[in-house]
Amino acid sequence: MAILTIEHASKIYGTGVQVRAVNDLSMKMEEGEFVAIMGASGSRKSTLLNLISGILPLSSGEIRIDGRDISHLGEPEAAEFRRNELGFVFQDFNLVDTLTIRENIMLPLMMRRIPPARMNAAAESIAASLGIGKILDKRTHEVSGGQAQRAAIAHAIIHSPRLLLADEPTGNLDSAAAEGVMRIFADLNARRGTSTIIVTHDAKTASFCTRAIFIKDGCILEELYREGDGLAFYDEILNVLKFMGAK
Repeated sequence: MAILTIEHASKIYGTGVQVRAVNDLSMKMEEGEFVAIMGASGSRKSTLLNLISGILPLSSGEIRIDGRDISHLGEPEAAEFRRNELGFVFQDFNLVDTLTIRENIMLPLMMRRIPPARMNAAAESIAASLGIGKILDKRTHEVSGGQAQRAAIAHAIIHSPRLLLADEPTGNLDSAAAEGVMRIFADLNARRGTSTIIVTHDAKTASFCTRAIFIKDGCILEELYREGDGLAFYDEILNVLKFMGAK
């Protein structure tokens, strides 16, 4: 079953001189897939992610998530849909500095008015599974970048979203922390079947995924499916990026 269907999606900016940020793009993602969206800076991959999430409105076309057309939702409906059905992970972690790691993780449940005991139990369980159980009562400035990103992932999945969206989640991490974070995404996909889209320019990050979609000038240029090990997929991704002229 398709978790995401995009049909002839376009995003146009401007009224006089128009810029087609996304140009008649169509794709389908099956439930449980782990997809990387790749491209050079300016390829509009983050714009596509914002269209999928409903943060940006489409100019034309249709986007359906789990069978629901989100293309024409009003902002209150779109915000509620994002809050209930989607999880987000950002390059800069997007954690609240004044809250503890525990409180940051629990925020989506606080908005649902879940009883405190259940929230704490859920936060502690997820934190333990992500290797950050010992830092729950620290604040964001007291933890490493890798730990902060793990906390951001915990925040994104604590309400069991239908679709997890990550925009350059390893961009602010060193290579060791980035690999650790990507192993977490891969494990979530393998164990929980979490449908995940990651926007990245990095071939190593994308090699953890099971499918890579390459964007250029708002269009899909190429797709790859992982058939062997991560190293072989990494080499395939590098070859496509070289062909595209991406760095």
